[in-house]
Amino acid sequence: MVVEGLDSSGDGNGDLRGIMNRLDYFEYLGIKILYLSPIFKSPMVDNGYDISDFTDIDPLFGDMNDFDELLKAIHIRDMKLVLDFVPNHTSDEHPWFLESRCSRQSPKRDWYVWSDPSPGGGVPNNWVSVFGGSAWSYDATTGQYYLHQFCPEQPDLNLRNTEVRQALKEVLMFWLNKGVDGFRVDAVPHLVEDSRFLDEPTKPEYDPLRPNYDHMEHIYTKNLEDNHKIVQEWRSLLDQYKLPYRILIGEIMADLPDVMKYYGGRYSEFDFPFNFGFLGLNESSTAQDVYKVISDYLGALPKGKWPNWVLGNHDVSRIGTKVGHEYSRSLNVLLLTLPGTAVTYYGEEIGMTDAEVPLKTSKDFRDPQRSPMQWCSKENAGFTTGMKPWLPVAENFKTVNVEEQMADATSALQLYRELLRLRSLSQCLGFKIVHVDTSILAYTRSAKYCKFLIIVNFGQESWTGSLNNMSGSGIVEVDSEMKIRGAHILFDNIKLNKAQALVLKIQ
Repeated sequence: MVVEGLDSSGDGNGDLRGIMNRLDYFEYLGIKILYLSPIFKSPMVDNGYDISDFTDIDPLFGDMNDFDELLKAIHIRDMKLVLDFVPNHTSDEHPWFLESRCSRQSPKRDWYVWSDPSPGGGVPNNWVSVFGGSAWSYDATTGQYYLHQFCPEQPDLNLRNTEVRQALKEVLMFWLNKGVDGFRVDAVPHLVEDSRFLDEPTKPEYDPLRPNYDHMEHIYTKNLEDNHKIVQEWRSLLDQYKLPYRILIGEIMADLPDVMKYYGGRYSEFDFPFNFGFLGLNESSTAQDVYKVISDYLGALPKGKWPNWVLGNHDVSRIGTKVGHEYSRSLNVLLLTLPGTAVTYYGEEIGMTDAEVPLKTSKDFRDPQRSPMQWCSKENAGFTTGMKPWLPVAENFKTVNVEEQMADATSALQLYRELLRLRSLSQCLGFKIVHVDTSILAYTRSAKYCKFLIIVNFGQESWTGSLNNMSGSGIVEVDSEMKIRGAHILFDNIKLNKAQALVLKIQ
């Protein structure tokens, strides 16, 4: 689970002690792994992804003693902790970059990607930042441009340089030696670029006056073959830490064939790259759309590799906002009954939706989905005792919050907990789609001595009918509405309300 705790200091920002104060909640749910977005020293231009010290905690979140206590408390509860690893770039305030930019003769000059202006003056080529505009910024002191595939304050490291790769390995070892259980690696496709600095091909809609990242073919800056050798080095390093096993997860926003390469062929790379297929769901998505995401992903998965499923993250609108709040429950049934690892973005377990962030106070277009966790119906949703949280709380916090839902046996939170309980008790390896149409998706999960049928209504109205080639009956183990557990259902006469999902144990 991607976690957020609360603000323990009253400054409006979530912090490490705030997470520690909520560990009982994650244990209550049955969560096994907690993942934290960057907690390292940073000027916070990009919400902590612009790191100025990879081996220290930003005071906004606490200090190293807080971290050590949190890690110990997590391990006492038999949970694991995964940290963000951001190897593509640093902050422009990182000592490495300050030294690199001070002179062309600096020993660390080659630690970053520098280039002379183009022959006619101006940027070296047409490369575009993910956030828009040129990927190059001019440094007047040395008369060269530096590359930044994200913000200008996030200069790209030169991962072709062996000293840089060694320095990053030492960052990993620092945290591994503390006992961290693994890493989620940020922005993996961007690790290395073509060293010839050739212009990238453009699409018909490309406008050189307003360069847009999506209007270019990124054949020289994204998913280059040398990326894999670097990931293999990290996997090899983590494999030296055998007890306990250390996990490596990759963030790869790319087409499926490119994503699957990061599992490795002859060589080990990621335990899994995040599967972002469901991020494209919206209110008009049908059961057939969901089926296509599942079948395409499982069809592309290399033999013997482990699947995973993600409904949302900090970069996209919350799933409850995109598909409608009422479908949050059924999507959690889907997430937690598909084969493989399920990844939950904080708040999805209670059906959180995007907050309204006034344009004049917004610092990032992604602020609405990053709003504070909704713990209770009190002021600021119980996230902070200060005057105001770092971002506005979603307006529905009075009813959509942990405290209210813990007390309600029919709540989305109790559904999520029940699904995790069932996952922990049922080691089902078999998976088969048995029915799909515009509204209904149904599949079975099977083990040696039991078999489950999962039916999800993605339609816009209630549904009554039978499933293709399915006869017999089952007992409701989980109902997304938390009302009919234990009911006996005949497969030739199934009734589902709009957005309802059932998990049936086949008799």
